[in-house]
Amino acid sequence: MFFLKIIPVAAIVFISACQYTSKEPLISTQGTILENDVAVSQIIPYTSKTPQTSDILLWILTAETALQRKEYKLALAQYMKVIKVVDDIDVIKKTARIALYLEDIPKTEQIVSLWLKKDSANIIARRIALTLALNNKDETATLEHLNVIYKSHPSDFDELALDLQKVLRSEKDMPLADKILTTLAQQHPKNVTILLSQSILALRQKDLKKAHEKVAKALKIQPKWEKGLRLRDELWMFSANEALEVKNFSKALTSFKKIKNKKLEFKATKGIISVLFAQKKFKLAEAKVKTLFKKYPKQRLDIFLMQAQIHDKQKNYQKSFDILTQALQEFPTEEEALYTRSLIADKLDDLETTESDLNKILKQDPKNVAALNALGYTLTEKTTRYSEAESYLKQALELEPDAGSIIDSYGWLKFKQGNFQAALKHLLHAREKLKDTSAENETIAHIAEVLWTLNKKTEARQLIKEGILKQPKNEYLLDVKTRLLDKEIN
Repeated sequence: MFFLKIIPVAAIVFISACQYTSKEPLISTQGTILENDVAVSQIIPYTSKTPQTSDILLWILTAETALQRKEYKLALAQYMKVIKVVDDIDVIKKTARIALYLEDIPKTEQIVSLWLKKDSANIIARRIALTLALNNKDETATLEHLNVIYKSHPSDFDELALDLQKVLRSEKDMPLADKILTTLAQQHPKNVTILLSQSILALRQKDLKKAHEKVAKALKIQPKWEKGLRLRDELWMFSANEALEVKNFSKALTSFKKIKNKKLEFKATKGIISVLFAQKKFKLAEAKVKTLFKKYPKQRLDIFLMQAQIHDKQKNYQKSFDILTQALQEFPTEEEALYTRSLIADKLDDLETTESDLNKILKQDPKNVAALNALGYTLTEKTTRYSEAESYLKQALELEPDAGSIIDSYGWLKFKQGNFQAALKHLLHAREKLKDTSAENETIAHIAEVLWTLNKKTEARQLIKEGILKQPKNEYLLDVKTRLLDKEIN
């Protein structure tokens, strides 16, 4: 793990020969060792204190030849010898780059330690040292490096303080990140970036209250700070979505309305509409959606899709279909609009449009799993073109072999083909994959029908009753109950 932006990528790309002088390279790409009568000073800029020995020259030339041949371990070994006797910062930098490239942490630590002794304020060396300290989970060294950077490179410090919680992002690393940021906040109480980083870390730890407190404190110090204002609104967005998920509609609505950031405004408005939708306040939701076309002209596709969803939920399928048709007149190749209209067309028993829209998607994107599955299932359910259906479903399974919805479709195809045992096997497998999801009920209905056909009626009845007990209004379970259980009673 290397800290963000330690050094530019170009800094660890090896050049064909020594890069310390402006002279032409002395080691060619053909691997020739030396040109005639090469002076030692041309190979490396020695100081007057540097011992100019044949051994040093040989190490350097061996290292450079190794770099040419991409034998980086040999090059590193040779340069490790050189930096012990050559008092040159450029040699140390190059050796550090080779060690970093090889991810040789012990040698990198040795080199950077030497580098900092010669140039303690060097930001690249400090960044590398900071990364090594974090790798070692060394709190003391991490704080030491950050505080040196704070004094000598304040802009870099802000960047690193903000990135700290990204680097120490695993659950086991969070306590260390928390300790480091807490200490930094005590040492530099007016630094808003530290507070912002604490807020982000608190969010990762699912402590929304603390996250809000930290960003509020930062904005009290610097009220118009753009990053802080953006994070505050993102926290409100997070709070709103969390409240919506647990159906706390009042809190969700309040949180969405607190969002002022222009870049988040449309998402917040969509959030408000989602609350109205979840509350089944469809007329209010639709009225709100209609106002968006003029205000957000670049979001027209999203707005059409919201409109269509509102009418779909009310079973106004034709109205939903018409809205999506209008959307596709403006956005004829948009896959989401095509896919959504194919589903609505299916509800209208418009097989021609369903097939056409799904085939348009597959023409653009042959590996679109959702379209392959939908087309395979539609042909299974609405036609006897089982061979075609199987072709689509097998392609989908090749792309996503563990997808429960596709396994369910394939199991239902086997049932339609009269292979009941294979159908049951696939459908039971699908149910395992879809356990505790909204899609599980359709698979339960399919399993019940297969069991009924296999004359395992007691098992089928029990399965349907258990399903309806959990989901009394589920359309798939109610349908199979009406067709099988109720019919038998009557």
